[in-house]
Amino acid sequence: MIRRNTNQRQIVYESINFLGHTTSEELINYINSNYTDISLATIYRNLSILMEEHQIKKVKLQGCEVYETVKAKHCHFVCRSCGSVIDITPSELGFDFNSISTIEGNQVDEFELNLYGICSKCKEL
Repeated sequence: MIRRNTNQRQIVYESINFLGHTTSEELINYINSNYTDISLATIYRNLSILMEEHQIKKVKLQGCEVYETVKAKHCHFVCRSCGSVIDITPSELGFDFNSISTIEGNQVDEFELNLYGICSKCKEL
């Protein structure tokens, strides 16, 4: 079912896009600080709709579920020091995601790869 894009849904989507990788709590705090008259129920309803429509997705990073906008296939680097999350493209890892569509006769539909370490900014400190 195609739904019309409401102003509130656009605010939720754009907020996630701006924040990058965000928990629901961080998202709610951001929306409440920057917009008026958007209820908690409206935020959660629009999160569900955006996920159903594959415009956003949840990923698990350091045991915490975060939302991000759907973009080209990528992995995540999470800094253990500052907590920043950096999207890593396949070319940066030296392989093509399409090349792993089958493994030992098994069809791969989806996967997640998270890398953990210290980011370049924290290494400089």
